[in-house]
Amino acid sequence: MAASSRRGAPPLPLSPGRRGRRRTAGRDVRLAADLCPSKVAPDLSRRAAARSNSAAVVPLFALSPSLVWRALGFVVVAALASCGAGTAPSSPNPAGGRDLPASGDALDPRDQGAQSSDLGDAGDTSGGGDQGTSDNAAAPDLAGADDGGAAGGGEDGDAGGLHDAPGLAELGEDDALSDADPADGGDADADPNAQPDAGAEIMPDADPTPDSGQDAQDAAVAPDTAVAPDTAVAPDAPDTAPPQCSADQPCAFPEVCTSGACAVPPPLPYPTRTVWDGKALQPDFWANKDEIAGNGAGGVSMNLVWALWQPSPKAPPCAGGEITWQGGCYTVPSDLDKHIAEWTAKGLRVTAIVYGPPAWARLSVPPCSPAGPGYEWFCATTDHAAYGRFAGLLARRYDGQHGFGHVIDFVIHNEVNQNVWFDVGCGDGKACDPGQWLDSYAADFIAAYDAILAAQPEARVLVSLDHHFGAQWDTPSAQPHPMLSGQSVLLGVHARVGGRKWRVAMHPYAPNLLATDFSELDFAKEGKVTYGSLGVLAGWLRQHFPDQPSAHEVHLTESGVNSLAPQASEAAQDAAVCDALRAVLGTPGVVNHVYHRMTDHPDELAQGLGIGLRRSDGSAKPAWTRWALANRKDLTPPKLDCGYEILPYVRLKRGFKPGVGHWATTRLLPPGYGQEADSWRLAREPEPGTVLLFGCQVGAHNFVTANPSCEGQATLGPLGYAWQVAPAGSKPIYRCRVGDGQDHFVSSHPACEGQVVEQLLGYGLP
Repeated sequence: MAASSRRGAPPLPLSPGRRGRRRTAGRDVRLAADLCPSKVAPDLSRRAAARSNSAAVVPLFALSPSLVWRALGFVVVAALASCGAGTAPSSPNPAGGRDLPASGDALDPRDQGAQSSDLGDAGDTSGGGDQGTSDNAAAPDLAGADDGGAAGGGEDGDAGGLHDAPGLAELGEDDALSDADPADGGDADADPNAQPDAGAEIMPDADPTPDSGQDAQDAAVAPDTAVAPDTAVAPDAPDTAPPQCSADQPCAFPEVCTSGACAVPPPLPYPTRTVWDGKALQPDFWANKDEIAGNGAGGVSMNLVWALWQPSPKAPPCAGGEITWQGGCYTVPSDLDKHIAEWTAKGLRVTAIVYGPPAWARLSVPPCSPAGPGYEWFCATTDHAAYGRFAGLLARRYDGQHGFGHVIDFVIHNEVNQNVWFDVGCGDGKACDPGQWLDSYAADFIAAYDAILAAQPEARVLVSLDHHFGAQWDTPSAQPHPMLSGQSVLLGVHARVGGRKWRVAMHPYAPNLLATDFSELDFAKEGKVTYGSLGVLAGWLRQHFPDQPSAHEVHLTESGVNSLAPQASEAAQDAAVCDALRAVLGTPGVVNHVYHRMTDHPDELAQGLGIGLRRSDGSAKPAWTRWALANRKDLTPPKLDCGYEILPYVRLKRGFKPGVGHWATTRLLPPGYGQEADSWRLAREPEPGTVLLFGCQVGAHNFVTANPSCEGQATLGPLGYAWQVAPAGSKPIYRCRVGDGQDHFVSSHPACEGQVVEQLLGYGLP
């Protein structure tokens, strides 16, 4: 999905990814109101129906351009997609439909406009960033603490560590996570009976050494899909020269202009990120940042819209209030610096979604065809160099050394496999040219990547996709809202960007945005990567790019779970949020998972989609307490749930379904499979003497192997690391077969419980 829906923006049509994404009938309903016009387009209901009856993708526009559309159906998707990050309508897809794009607040024109007052909270949709060198306050045990709440999350801090704020009291398990009086602007409510928690201080990580971020260059992997790279985009040399300045051309940062050049300090390292830091949130302008930072959040996502910074091309001298960057004048949206700086000061990692070309830089030949009013921000750009300069400005300004905070992850546009959210001048009756589509996106990616890394050499630059990942979603001729599969986009981008270290920003909404069900079988059934089938994405990346470690790092920059009847409920959302966390933690390689969103969006609610952790009045749903307390290891005693209780391990479970066979996974057993007694703890991260195991599907059951290619079968993805030499107290993991292959299972019994012993896979802990 694109950015969250824009507030007050008109609803977007239901095209696959244009307006704000509203997720009601399907995962792609987007609400365009937040960033673009409201994420839900006037024809959202039509798209939602298409999405639910088919595999149509519809992004959400009101919340996040991708979400709304998915829920509403193709209609919403198309509308939301045009907004890209938050408001693009979607329309039904002849190939099965696409989820409506859900929009993140930042992507909606209204949300972006609101950025002037509270951009940092409202429009965030990507993963949060963390200032590795900041020395910030540790949050109270539960974010709802009184005394204004202290900053800090329930997680390990970076090298700088988080300081425990004095005077913060721990609240009750349920009350502490909720603000009893949402009318007070989000300030924490005092608890007269609360007692200080001596164990709430967040300690720095044991190993503060930052990740070098220097992944080995990999050999190019030739695309193996029908979407071939027509034109290679030659990489531009990164601009490493210091920004120029003069009396009439001040620096974009508070640096001294010396000999005509702005002083540029050495870059900071990429902040250390552990599995404990991966839980992030799109804050929706939530007033009390401590209530988020103090409840285990490791990051937030924000939408940064180019059109708001540079509405017209203007050369220096710049007017008062404008800044100069590489020969152009820019206006910083009001309060944006403040919000990014505050999130950074609280130790959260900020992820930025960079989209929204201004009118002067939008595609004109062929003309862009926005899904609806407000979706113009999701038009492709014709000035790739100008987009790259804007991305470079963001990377330099928010490099953690100029007092404005630190953005560490940069998502290049929103759900670019949907024409609604990345409009290359087709759709609405005109078939798309996949080569031109990929060329256009790759040109923007290259320009942005080079400019971003010139300012922050270790920053992560990501390709944004919605959950339509399988090749069956390659429908460039579908009308009115064409799409490409996530597989084709990644293969096409890889073939065009040379050795650049791209990463994936996936939006793994449920197959039906309005329902709460997801399963490890979602990809096999519908070609979609959801919370349940995350492993398919992680396994596919390792299969196709084995020598490119950066491609194995997965960011989930937007996704949420519905809570509204008739297809969902708050109780079902609560359980699904916990299952989603278990699935994320059970998938090695997922490093960042942003929940979308903090509060329900009115446009999405009108479409039957309520994915917020809190209601529109600010009151907490059960899912808020579940999400907030899942990883509070800083409490005494720790409060851990939903997979955090077994870290640093994952649990390999064995299930059985009568008449079908066995299934083994570290995520969620598919529906109908009852868990059997045998299970093992595997390491989630590599350790000396371990080997990564993979799940693979064959027929109606699966098997486990150490072969990343799954021995020629369909990948279900990485499971965890097994020891090759038995540690003390461990037990063996045998792969067993029934008959000639009618079934496979894992067992700790040397004789495979009377069946055929195929191999010893390694050892796990009880």
